[in-house]
Amino acid sequence: MKPADRMRLTGRFAVVGVALAVTEIETFIISVILHAISYPVSPVLFGAFGAVTTILVGGWVRLDAEQAFKWADRHGFLVRDEDTSRVTAVRQNCPKPWLVALHLQLHPELMGLT
Repeated sequence: MKPADRMRLTGRFAVVGVALAVTEIETFIISVILHAISYPVSPVLFGAFGAVTTILVGGWVRLDAEQAFKWADRHGFLVRDEDTSRVTAVRQNCPKPWLVALHLQLHPELMGLT
């Protein structure tokens, strides 16, 4: 497997992991509340809710990572190669470095990996 493909796959797994974690926490809180008020909910409905929530949270994380990357790029938090303008590093004082790194994992071509 090429390094770029491996990096992209790692980024996708990170997005799915975050989305699943958020969905699990949200579903647990809702189920506890519904159980406390004795309101029965179908498992199929919870499954559909979980699937839709996971997809929406995954999209939200990807969009947030893209916006963090654009903001970091505009404000000089990315170190670029002068000749190719490829990203070589993210400065340590970047406000959302993990989102910027996630965007770079999802788009390794920005670092010159193809």
